[in-house]
Amino acid sequence: MKQVRKYDIVVIGSGPAGEKAVMQAAKLRKKVVLIEKSNKMGGSCLHTGTIPSKSLRDTVVNLESLKKRTHGIDFTFRKNITIDELMYRKQVVIHEQENSFRRNLSKNHVDTIHGTPRFTSPTTLSVMEEGDQDPIEIETDYAVIATGSRPYRPEFIPFDEVNIFDSDTILDIPHLPKKMTIIGAGVIGSEYACIFAKLGIRVNLIARDREILSFLDKEISESLTYRMRHSRITLRLGETVKEIVKMKDGKVHVCLESGKELPSSTVLVAMGRNANSENLGLEEIGVEIGKRGQLTVNEVYQTSVQNIYAVGDVIGFPALASTSMSQARIATLHAFGKLDNTKMPNDLPLGIWTIPGVACVGKTEEELTDAHIAYEVGIARFREVARAHILGEQDGSLKLLFDPETLKLLGVHIIGPRATELIHLGQSVMYYDGTIEYFMNAVFNYPTLDEAYRIAALNGLNRLQYESL
Repeated sequence: MKQVRKYDIVVIGSGPAGEKAVMQAAKLRKKVVLIEKSNKMGGSCLHTGTIPSKSLRDTVVNLESLKKRTHGIDFTFRKNITIDELMYRKQVVIHEQENSFRRNLSKNHVDTIHGTPRFTSPTTLSVMEEGDQDPIEIETDYAVIATGSRPYRPEFIPFDEVNIFDSDTILDIPHLPKKMTIIGAGVIGSEYACIFAKLGIRVNLIARDREILSFLDKEISESLTYRMRHSRITLRLGETVKEIVKMKDGKVHVCLESGKELPSSTVLVAMGRNANSENLGLEEIGVEIGKRGQLTVNEVYQTSVQNIYAVGDVIGFPALASTSMSQARIATLHAFGKLDNTKMPNDLPLGIWTIPGVACVGKTEEELTDAHIAYEVGIARFREVARAHILGEQDGSLKLLFDPETLKLLGVHIIGPRATELIHLGQSVMYYDGTIEYFMNAVFNYPTLDEAYRIAALNGLNRLQYESL
């Protein structure tokens, strides 16, 4: 019988949320152990999701930008080029990030166990290491569940990883197809539709809703829809898949409830994700589990069992690496009574890596209208920004929403180059209850994309002055 190991806190899962939880606990001088079922560190974010897909997108965007800035040079892809060749940087990034994580664990004296855990009580776990006969018994004061999620795979879809893929396996396709059908027009489906369309693939994108990413500001959503259609993405809005039939010639026919039949050589299913909460023994100890395995938590990420916290994809929306890390920090600080006044900002930045990229923080025009809150708009078009012309990416806009009396910033909505990075300036001003005057008074390096903030602020001020005449 193995000796029981005692810890202040156990963290399950090594993705962005798990990494932040163990590091925060270590900084508090707590005895912490990280449990990861695989021999890899970084979770699906690093190995199958965010990093690989963004590596591919970066290659596509850079090539597109190079085409716009040069003349007389042919950048067309050769036949049978593979995804791995297009993502040659992916393995370098994964290797460096994983090694960096392991070094940080060692420097901060964090124990690591590679195995499958199961709660036997709210304060005890049994961990079975691969190839070992006896489980490791652990006692802990607190636990953070950061086990992430996996693609939802409906039973009626005949996945084969040859013609029909989910969002984790799509990057394993041996070569680029001529035609692809993507089922699901959420964030993941929309991002992949843009990436593959820029690679010269004819894409059908099927959406149950009549709008793409309807949670966005309507003007931004409409602009993205236009750009997607301009990229020769065929949008099948308000459609539902009835069945998928594999044909003898190797083609796949996606049959819709409306009677349409879409032949394709490749199908990507992006219909959401399931939380990885099963087989942990959570139900037996009283942890509440909701739809698609998501764990129910309160504002400090406690589950229905107070000493057990859950963060990241396993609790559902927004399921972003950035928000997951903040959730993990808050949960860990709360567990040890160190939270004080630290809290998740009310306005979280959202980044979507479509082409062009989209980012937002704060309220949309529709939300402000529904709440009967007066606002004014300031807009900058990237065609007005010198840096955008240098990059060859002058499509898109940056929109500020602000209070017409106090000039307080209420929302920022961007579609265009580097949107997911530009949004942080707007978020910072909003976090400190700033006004658009900051953008008018700030000195921006020239030429930079950040100048769009000043242009938008001046545009908004001009509208106020014009309306007062």
